[in-house]
Amino acid sequence: MSLTSTAQAVQSWSPAFAANAPALTFADQCHDAITAIAEAMRSMAVTTIALSNGKDSSTVLGLTLEAARRLKSEGTNPRIRLITADTLVEAPAQAKLNLKMSARALKFAEKHGLDLDQIWVTPDPADHYLVTMIGGRGTASLAGSDATCSVSLKVRPMDAARRKMAKEYGAENILTLIGTRFDESTERGINMRDRGESATTPIQASTGSYTLSPIAHWSEADVWRLLNGNPRTIGFKTLDFTPVITHYEAMGDSTCQTLSVAETTAKSKSPCKGGRGGCWTCMKVSKDHSLENMVSKFPYYENLVRIAKAIRAGHFVPENRSWISKGLDENGQVRVFSNSYSPEWTAQLLKWVMSVDANEDDRAMRRSQKLGRPVERRFPRLLEPEHEFMIHFYWTRYGVQKPGRFIRIKEAIAQGKRWPLPTDAELAALEARGNKKLMGKTMGHLDSDHTEAGKPVFSDHWRDLIGTETGCSPDVMLTEDGDRAWYRNTAGLVHDSMATSAVIEADISSLREPDGSLGITYHDFLWWMEMEFADGQKTNNDEMNFLIREGIIKARPGYQSQLAQYQRYNRVLDRLRERGPIDSLEAIQAHPGFTASTGTAPKAPAIIATSAQPAVDKAPKATQKHTDAEQLDLLLA
Repeated sequence: MSLTSTAQAVQSWSPAFAANAPALTFADQCHDAITAIAEAMRSMAVTTIALSNGKDSSTVLGLTLEAARRLKSEGTNPRIRLITADTLVEAPAQAKLNLKMSARALKFAEKHGLDLDQIWVTPDPADHYLVTMIGGRGTASLAGSDATCSVSLKVRPMDAARRKMAKEYGAENILTLIGTRFDESTERGINMRDRGESATTPIQASTGSYTLSPIAHWSEADVWRLLNGNPRTIGFKTLDFTPVITHYEAMGDSTCQTLSVAETTAKSKSPCKGGRGGCWTCMKVSKDHSLENMVSKFPYYENLVRIAKAIRAGHFVPENRSWISKGLDENGQVRVFSNSYSPEWTAQLLKWVMSVDANEDDRAMRRSQKLGRPVERRFPRLLEPEHEFMIHFYWTRYGVQKPGRFIRIKEAIAQGKRWPLPTDAELAALEARGNKKLMGKTMGHLDSDHTEAGKPVFSDHWRDLIGTETGCSPDVMLTEDGDRAWYRNTAGLVHDSMATSAVIEADISSLREPDGSLGITYHDFLWWMEMEFADGQKTNNDEMNFLIREGIIKARPGYQSQLAQYQRYNRVLDRLRERGPIDSLEAIQAHPGFTASTGTAPKAPAIIATSAQPAVDKAPKATQKHTDAEQLDLLLA
């Protein structure tokens, strides 16, 4: 070697050229993240991972398991809890992935003696996405609108799980690991900086708990590099993430064989294309390519895709909207505007969904008979019976659906009736009738002829007629002594009683067999309901009272005052219908009680109340900020 070449060789390692030293290896990058996680876990009573089994949260899971294994070797065994939200409208492949990866994580933990457990959370029955839309309580969350669905289906259930932990361990002793990354999107990066997220230092939230974002500075290529990695490239042995990778590939997105990614590609903002897993009902994308791409591998997805397309196509169609508010304004008037979905549209949606469920049941039964062994459905039931009864309750509560309609549809399905899903041509024609300009615009108001004085009281006149001596009196009507049960609110008003629960829910446990199946009692109840209400001669209040009286619908203590408001409003709507139809915008505008808007009409509440919120027309600003900034950021891809 010449003197020149030797000098150059020595000079290349001098401190002056330290800035040009080779960058950290990917294994070093993983080690740094693992170290940060381990240091954060040391002083915490419990560590939770918001685990969706998407690429980012899977990466955090892999790093956390290794951090826990290293701490265990030092004599510390941190308590780790995986919190996964089952929205109940998960794409079937996503639901299967969640179960498969949860089993792998638990098996890994058992092998290494780690204190790890899986917590599954689901939305409150009243927040079920299909129940909300079909029940007329709310509409789909489309692209460009607030994704309140994520808050209802994921954020609130996961927050509830953490609050439960906080009662046991103290909020200040809880660490949550999340997979947010600065470069995933401009909006996410802004939100992360606003929250002060860090990859090395846990930040304390307003609730008192701490949050760490260990892959905050990772690129998407880094994420796939770990999931595709091996002990040589990442520096440790972790779970086999093949199911996650194949799931993304089924959605039509490259999962980046990052070991061979060119340097120029790795520097690009998004070299690997992020797939969107999750809800098959998602309307936050104008077209769900991920779900549609899976149809070739899972043909039965076609029914789910078509229902989702129908919801999207019909969203802005004026005749698919109910044009009346769900309460009176301060002047006792009914506001006329594009509110939730119309009676006809919600009934059609229910027919389609129940038909898909029934067809899948029929297929499973035929296959079972043919093969001589039980064959399961290919996807979870879209609506459980409890959800169907919640829809029925919402229809009666809001008073816009025709009485008896629910049980007529339910009976038709039981008798073999099936409603075919719309064709592409029908969907295109439906979408062409949309009119976004009318959405949210106040058209005027209806004079309600509201004459009831005083505060309303929830009452069921059937209870007055039947008394307490007959064997027909349900338990909810009676005290332990057999007297009529009453409820007195804080204002001193006496209401009829109802079965209570922490949230609004439909409870049909008394109608199920000991093994949980739907037996003769359930079908007898449906037969009784059909005999009582199928002819449509009774009112929505009659049907609502029936469900409450029989203990099918339960709600938090004090909800009777809200029921009284609904009862009174239903009577207002009945009086309006006596003067003319109010089921479409054209009919309302021709109604003798209609007055066109002058632009200053007061707003009546769009929703009198939900399972957790007071009467509001629009969520407060703080709630909107929570919805926009945290719904997806804190749930992870």
